[in-house]
Amino acid sequence: MLEILERIVDGKGEEGDIDLLLELADTISATALCGLGKTAAFPVVSTIRSFREEYEAHIKEKRCPAGSCKKLMTISIDQALCKGCSKCARSCPVAAISGKIKEPYTIDSAKCIKCGACIGTCPFGAIKEG
Repeated sequence: MLEILERIVDGKGEEGDIDLLLELADTISATALCGLGKTAAFPVVSTIRSFREEYEAHIKEKRCPAGSCKKLMTISIDQALCKGCSKCARSCPVAAISGKIKEPYTIDSAKCIKCGACIGTCPFGAIKEG
């Protein structure tokens, strides 16, 4: 179950993962020999019942509605707000931000490690995470 959950929060969830989690939970509860084992899967089942839409968004849309899954987070620069000061580019530890002074900068999402260092350095609030 843990491997499936980790895959989902990494943006690698697949159709059928929710049903598989519920099936595994039933099997664990039915076959465990002790009381602790019989209830071990309850937290997963409870979150699926209460937040199924979130699971589906992770799997189908590869996004985290709560914004807490780092691997599904995106960081972007609002071109209308960026003044081209280069503070974000200087703060990026992997050189994922490029551009020319006094022109809007861009983020290379393939290089970006989603650390968020650039967000706090932008004096114009042009960098957003979502």
